Amino acid sequence: MLMVPFDGVRGLLPPGAVRDSVIVDATNAFSGPGAPREPDGRGSSELVAEWYPGARIVKSLNTMHFETLAVAGTEPGREGSQRLAHFVAGDDGKAKEIVAGVVTDLGFAPVDTGPLHSGGILQQPGGPLFNRSLTEAQALAWISH
Repeated sequence: MLMVPFDGVRGLLPPGAVRDSVIVDATNAFSGPGAPREPDGRGSSELVAEWYPGARIVKSLNTMHFETLAVAGTEPGREGSQRLAHFVAGDDGKAKEIVAGVVTDLGFAPVDTGPLHSGGILQQPGGPLFNRSLTEAQALAWISH
C-alpha cells in the first residue's frame, strides 16, 4: 500500500522486490498546495506502474479525506448500498478483486472505474471522483452514465 507523498514513490521500493505483487496506489500527485499535477495526460498511477515494472498496480483508497476514511467505513447505518464507495482502477482483474476485498473489509463499497489509465484519471486530484463522498448507489449511477 503506497500511502506516502507522491514525490517519494519513485525509488521507494526496489523494483525487483515488488514484481508480481499487488500494490495499492493511494497516492495523489500535487504540484503545490491543493493544485493537481498534470503528468502529461497520463494518470499518476501509470507512472507508478512504469517505475515498478511487473507490479500489479491498483489505484484505490485515494479519493476520500483521511479523517473520513478513518471512520466512515464503520459508521452506524452505513450498510448495503448506503456504504460509501471507494474506487478501484487497474489493468489486472485479479489484483482489482483482491483490492476490492480489502475495501469491503474496511467497510466500504468497492466500485470499479476501469483500466489504470482512464479509471485512475477519474480518481486523481482534479478528476471528477476526487474528494467526493458517494454512496455505492450514487457511485454506480455515476459510473453507468
